Amino acid sequence: MGPVFKAQDATRYASFGCTTCHGPKFQVPKDFLPKLTMANGKFSVTADKAAILKFMGEKVVPAMATAMGEKPFDPATKTGFGCGGCHTIEMK
Repeated sequence: MGPVFKAQDATRYASFGCTTCHGPKFQVPKDFLPKLTMANGKFSVTADKAAILKFMGEKVVPAMATAMGEKPFDPATKTGFGCGGCHTIEMK
């Protein structure tokens, strides 16, 4: 996943590694990564987080799905690997 993140922002993700997603104690990503909030079928994000949400959805999810040997999440069938594969999603 390092090349995907570094292609997005080489400076921010220069030291990308296991701890980026698993934390310094090598936790399950859902226990380390930020929780996401969803309301009315859409993620609730501030304007400053919209770009990262787009990057995660368009680049990270497909790459991670491939790495996990799964298909990317399909909203129509609600199957496949999506944001909830790594993040806890809270419904509002």
